[in-house]
Amino acid sequence: MAEVEILQQKGYNFLWIDDKLWMWDVPQEIEDQKEIARQAYGDVLVAGYGLGIIQQYLLENKKVNSVLSIEKFEKVIKECERVYGKIYGEVEIGDFYEYNTSREFDCVIGDIWEDQSLNFIEDYIKFKEKAKTLLKGGGKIFAWGMDYMEYLLKRK
Repeated sequence: MAEVEILQQKGYNFLWIDDKLWMWDVPQEIEDQKEIARQAYGDVLVAGYGLGIIQQYLLENKKVNSVLSIEKFEKVIKECERVYGKIYGEVEIGDFYEYNTSREFDCVIGDIWEDQSLNFIEDYIKFKEKAKTLLKGGGKIFAWGMDYMEYLLKRK
């Protein structure tokens, strides 16, 4: 069972899962999440809940109809509820890679690898392949560090 906690330092929140720093809400992270949320539309699936940052901005986007997050660890949701007092959008507990549904999405958003580096390119590829199976025709995939990951793929 995963150990999950959100620690606060100098006005920012840091999500730790099993003693690994997983996500934070520093200004650059907020801007990156806002930019992805601005581009999204229709029915959106988010792989991982994290701190709920992107979900909040997706719900503020008038082009977005619905937001569903697939979160592997129920404790992440409980910790976010404890710290923030609410959860944004719908959440299903489960593994994104095992998620099966007949529902299709206009956008799939991912941020479920540890870092933007060649060391995690296989994780990015796995995410992208799974995301493709959940998209409507003409749908879009968005991801943290996607431009850099695509650059790394071209270099490979």
